[in-house]
Amino acid sequence: MSRRAIAQFIFALTVALVPLADALSAESRILHIGNAGEPETLDPHRYNLRLEETLLNDLFMGLTTFDAQGRLVPGAARSWGTSDDGLTWTFHLRDDLSWSDGQPLTADDFVYAFRRLQDPATAASLAYFMYMLDNAPDVNAGRAPLTALGVSSDGPHTLILKLSRPYPYLLERLLYPTAFPVPRHAIEEHGDLWIKPENWVSNGAYVLADWQPQAHVHLRANPHFHTEVAISEVQYHPVVNEQGGYNRFRNGELHAIGSFPVGELDHVREQYPDELRMSDLLSMMYLVFNTSAPPFDDVRIREALSRAIDQRVLTDKVLRSGNKPAFSFAPALIDSYNAVELAHASEPFPDRIERARSLMQEAGYGADKPLNITLRHVAGLEGKKVNLAIAGMWKQIGVNTQLHQADLRNHFADLRQGNFEVAWAGWVGENNAEHYLTLLQSDIGNVNYGRFALNEYDRLIDQAQSEASLEKRNQLLNAAESVVVHHHAVVPLYTTAVRRLVSSDIEGWYENPRDMHQVRYLSWGR
Repeated sequence: MSRRAIAQFIFALTVALVPLADALSAESRILHIGNAGEPETLDPHRYNLRLEETLLNDLFMGLTTFDAQGRLVPGAARSWGTSDDGLTWTFHLRDDLSWSDGQPLTADDFVYAFRRLQDPATAASLAYFMYMLDNAPDVNAGRAPLTALGVSSDGPHTLILKLSRPYPYLLERLLYPTAFPVPRHAIEEHGDLWIKPENWVSNGAYVLADWQPQAHVHLRANPHFHTEVAISEVQYHPVVNEQGGYNRFRNGELHAIGSFPVGELDHVREQYPDELRMSDLLSMMYLVFNTSAPPFDDVRIREALSRAIDQRVLTDKVLRSGNKPAFSFAPALIDSYNAVELAHASEPFPDRIERARSLMQEAGYGADKPLNITLRHVAGLEGKKVNLAIAGMWKQIGVNTQLHQADLRNHFADLRQGNFEVAWAGWVGENNAEHYLTLLQSDIGNVNYGRFALNEYDRLIDQAQSEASLEKRNQLLNAAESVVVHHHAVVPLYTTAVRRLVSSDIEGWYENPRDMHQVRYLSWGR
């Protein structure tokens, strides 16, 4: 064969093999995503953090789920219906459900899961998410047996939930990991070690393949999921430092990151216009007072500290990243609800400062007796900048502020234990005010970080939760939020604007107010 013929043969062979090579490359590619930190657990009933929820949404699927654009759609349930009084919900499960080990998944698995969530032995801090189930609070407190919980099956594909009171947001609440099924057979065999990769069983689009603490959580496609996925493997990497995550994205180590230094925004707009993703998030960032400890049990102190914070300065001058100032505890983004704003929100800031100083003096503090505060926040440049600004604002009313920072996991562990004076907190979630306002119920558990307790507030929330009418329910929630505003239980700061970077190699990524992006909807674009 001549040299020319050999060259032509090699060229033809190379051309023929390129598509195959591309296909193999795409098949074996691993998607690398930056997550906000290291998960403490991947047990759906023991999770607390949004970064854990992100992982759990890939690993499990509840009765309802999200579509690619963050909208509520059927999940493990193909359809549902409710009784006229709103107290009985019947879910009809898909007939092709199975666990990742091939065992069939039935309605009894959901019965087991809801009971396990409320079992006192589980110690689920978010058990209250499903307190609308009949007898749930009593079961969770150990006053009633697990079998008393308002959940039952009628055959392998029919699940019945009975509520103690109407809850019109049930379908939305079922989106959370607290309503996910968990594998009874794996838990009974391995106990708490069922979440180890070698023991793992789940029902979502992916399974846990490996977990290297502080390095990555590796997920692999679940061969028994009811639909195929385009991306077969994904690794979530803990990224607690925005600059570090940004550097890893630029170096090609990560395909997507949840945030980057705000100081880089102009540069990102210029250099990565196709990769920049910005959107408003259903969220509330706020300061919480430990109202069980003096002097923060004094409403005058709380009001003075609240009045001295200028939310507009925080968003427009300090953050400068699209966040919106917040003057109500329930986010203004919520549909069909008029949030109650702080009474001083529209006052000129000098008047707010003057009143704050007077309140401090009434409470016994002044130039000769300054109030010393430790303000806790999550480690990171953004949190530090915000809290330094707040410390400067408080300085104007005679308050000396010491900042204390910790990683996300330890920060919220301290809050749940009540180990703080004043602290930054955040809540991301549902499109209803109740989801936020119930955080301040006295009997809600340790997510009421500040231990705020007021009979009037509890009574209004209780009345709202008895109403099936959304209009009447929202009226009572408005009244409850007015109580929060009057007693300055928390200081709303701002709602978050998500600023992500997502590689142009990825298709199927849509911005949405929940910032939910399940990997099963993504694919490689090139």
